[in-house]
Amino acid sequence: MAIKTYHDVFVEQLIRRERPGGEFLFKCGAVLLGLILITAAFVLARAFFPFFFALVVILEFFAFVYTVKEFEYSFMNGECDFDMIQGKRRRRTVSSFSCREVAVMAPCEGHQGELSGHFTSKLDASISPKAPDRWFIILEREDGSRELLLLSPNERLLAAFKGALGRKMEYKLPEANKDMAE
Repeated sequence: MAIKTYHDVFVEQLIRRERPGGEFLFKCGAVLLGLILITAAFVLARAFFPFFFALVVILEFFAFVYTVKEFEYSFMNGECDFDMIQGKRRRRTVSSFSCREVAVMAPCEGHQGELSGHFTSKLDASISPKAPDRWFIILEREDGSRELLLLSPNERLLAAFKGALGRKMEYKLPEANKDMAE
């Protein structure tokens, strides 16, 4: 009697999106505006001051918590899901695809011509637009639409993609990670 062995590949990666400078200015402005509103409520309407104070505190909470954005890449046996997590509370799937739909996967460096083509949708799920190790995936769906995905994968995720994509991926695995892809 032979024992069946299963070689499931499951890799998950969670990245936190770096905040651009504009978000920092937004948060400083929100704090300044909150202080101005609290001061104005205290001076003009002392009877309603607790109400205005509570309202400003709640609005500041939402302004700070829900501007934190994280992305989770989940790869399992050639199927990939990209989830966006806002405020460490709300999760929604922003892209889901099979490796059969991938036309090409490559590092962004040196491929700017391919990134400027016509796409029905673009998703930047990388750490930041200026991250050095960004990769792109071009998906060609059955309905004829083309999608561009930008991501910041780690070595384990790259090895999993290499095992599923083969020649569609422009990447050479380091010697230590070749056995993970097989």
